[in-house]
Amino acid sequence: MLEWILIIVIILCISIWYYTQSVSEYSLAQIKESQISMQLAQVWDEKKPVVISDVRPQEIWLANSLRQTKYWSAEPTWNIYENTRHYLATHQGRTKEQAWAEILGISQIQQTILTKWFELSPWIFHMKTEAHIGPEGLRHCFGWATSYSCTQGVARCIILHSAQKAKMPDGWKGLRWKDATFTHHPLWVQVQYIEVVLRPGTTLLVPPHWIVAIEPADTNETIWWIRSDVHHPISAMAQRLNEST
Repeated sequence: MLEWILIIVIILCISIWYYTQSVSEYSLAQIKESQISMQLAQVWDEKKPVVISDVRPQEIWLANSLRQTKYWSAEPTWNIYENTRHYLATHQGRTKEQAWAEILGISQIQQTILTKWFELSPWIFHMKTEAHIGPEGLRHCFGWATSYSCTQGVARCIILHSAQKAKMPDGWKGLRWKDATFTHHPLWVQVQYIEVVLRPGTTLLVPPHWIVAIEPADTNETIWWIRSDVHHPISAMAQRLNEST
């Protein structure tokens, strides 16, 4: 019995150590969806963001598709956003975005896709998917993997490694990237980042310990996008601990 406890403790310690390891080098890996089975596991071990191209777009999370459903009239937020290009979340915990993903079946689709891509065990990993409209401020990624896909419009994904937090002023969480300027705080000029342009058919996979903000490439156009957090028990615990502080 003692031996089994010792083995479990050792496995847990190794898992925690592996999760906390991160590569702060600013580089991207790029592969096509058709190459995932042969290359994704290898490039993911390098612990850097990965751009997947030639991905079959999801046609559910589109304004034109939703207009043909009963959900469009039930959720006036979407029509307002399409007409005004403005959306301001007034709820906590992104519950509305999670509800949209669940009701429309996007959560199940994402779980099927990402489980297949990474060859994950459903006994160990679980996912939380959010269907978004409009921009999102700076947000920490705690998941073992975090997936971003733009289904309508063109989105700018600004990616910073968490090592940059030492250079970032207080109050950075949730700050829109367009506001992260010298005018807001002089420290922003020291922050290093990379930018990925997401279009329909492209997916960005982000390892843990990175920070991401989403902005439209064209402020006159709307963006509809999906975020999925892939969690194992350790990453889920890390996120809960962070959210409680």
